[in-house]
Amino acid sequence: MFRALWCWLICVAVTVVVSLLTKPKPDAELANLVYGLTPLPREEHVSMFHSPVFWGAVVAVVFVILQIIFW
Repeated sequence: MFRALWCWLICVAVTVVVSLLTKPKPDAELANLVYGLTPLPREEHVSMFHSPVFWGAVVAVVFVILQIIFW
């Protein structure tokens, strides 16, 4: 456990030092690579089966049914 603690501390320290010593990349180079600089496409009307809300609801219902069965 102590070895894991020391490894974590060294990793955090190296990450901070490297982050402070390197120059940040310009925004033009990060376009379409990071979420904040990527234009988000507008979703047009899609069928119910292609909607993540529908599949989230299906998973939630299946989860509740399984909880009741295996309680």
